[in-house]
Amino acid sequence: MNMNLKLRAILSSLVFAIVLMMFPVASGAIVVMNGMDAIRSYWLQGAFMMLSISVPAIFMWITNVKPAQVGFVRVEKGSAGTVLYFLPVIAAKIGFLFYGINHDIHTAVALAFFTIAIGLSEELYFRGIILSKLRTCFTIKQTVVLSSMFFAAVHASQAFSGAGILMVALTIVNALLFGIVASEIVMLTKSIIPVIMWHMLYDFINWIALAQGTIETVLIIIESTIMITYAIYLWTELPDKQDCPL
Repeated sequence: MNMNLKLRAILSSLVFAIVLMMFPVASGAIVVMNGMDAIRSYWLQGAFMMLSISVPAIFMWITNVKPAQVGFVRVEKGSAGTVLYFLPVIAAKIGFLFYGINHDIHTAVALAFFTIAIGLSEELYFRGIILSKLRTCFTIKQTVVLSSMFFAAVHASQAFSGAGILMVALTIVNALLFGIVASEIVMLTKSIIPVIMWHMLYDFINWIALAQGTIETVLIIIESTIMITYAIYLWTELPDKQDCPL
């Protein structure tokens, strides 16, 4: 019975991950077929990501799942200190801003909409619905790993967009690391609100920053080092025993 519940949780999580993946794939195809420029593509893809939110919203309505049950609550009292007040995730990205940003207001506004949509959608799916589903059958650490693997797998969809093997591999590794840290933060704070905000800013800075070449490579290495260290620290703060689900 326990194994059946675990299998159902995994399959259910897989379905949600596949459903989400369909939206950026569809919007990306439309962008390519219509030869859209960057700004129009940001608006279109952002609209599709916003539309993707309707699926978990309908699921929550049908199954009577409250927003609080998927992490839409205030950070648990005292937990901010446990996650070091989120300072490592800020420090990991701030360096990219020192080497210039794209000052074109039209690009910035379109990117802001796009990254807000990504942050809301992906966090609701992965750190909201999927994390809570897996948490009912797995230990906290198992849940962190499994949800992060789903998150990384979805980002592997770049392989279908013509990206090189190295870029796809880096994207998957980066997504796995991001997913682990985000899941750990949710488990420790009981809230997905901080990771939604982090996800938005993370993606926005990625696209708005002008750092390139060697400088960008160095910044990515520094960022990765900070994130890996932070992930290891948060892992040690997670309880080992199974306790009440989120």
